[in-house]
Amino acid sequence: VGEAEQLEQEVDEFVGKKTDKSYRLLEEMLTKLLLELDSIETGGQDSVRQARKESVHRIQAILEKLERKGL
Repeated sequence: VGEAEQLEQEVDEFVGKKTDKSYRLLEEMLTKLLLELDSIETGGQDSVRQARKESVHRIQAILEKLERKGL
């Protein structure tokens, strides 16, 4: 989650195009976080599943924000 907060701040500060290296790097790092979350086993625990779900939604929202900012 701390990494997501850092990336969200970078997305908030981003100004540029979708073809910029910084855009692609942010997109790649956020996608990597999603893949890491996908690999988490919940072991049938609802609290773990819910936390993972909330984290995935947050990162998806950050990705959408980045897409809107990219020109």
